[in-house]
Amino acid sequence: MESKLQKKCVKLAKLNDILVRKVHVEGRRGWPDLLLIFPISGKTVYVEMKNPNGKGALAKLQNRELGRIRKQNASAYVCQSYARFKDILATHLTAGLIEGD
Repeated sequence: MESKLQKKCVKLAKLNDILVRKVHVEGRRGWPDLLLIFPISGKTVYVEMKNPNGKGALAKLQNRELGRIRKQNASAYVCQSYARFKDILATHLTAGLIEGD
């Protein structure tokens, strides 16, 4: 379920010209799944994807990494739904959100 949601969200980000990368940080567990870099502003946003059925709990390590990112004044979110992902994009886009299916 989580991978299906992530794939749909990545597609929406790309539709809006947002550079999106699946992140694997060697030697660093708990790092958020996605890095988004927004057009025009260059704003970077980190997103931890979780299972939309509510069973995907945030691990302590993930929570700590999100806290560290936020402490640096960067935006970091936990996302369990397509609607939430759309809200995240709309918050940071300087132009309006182009919605996908």
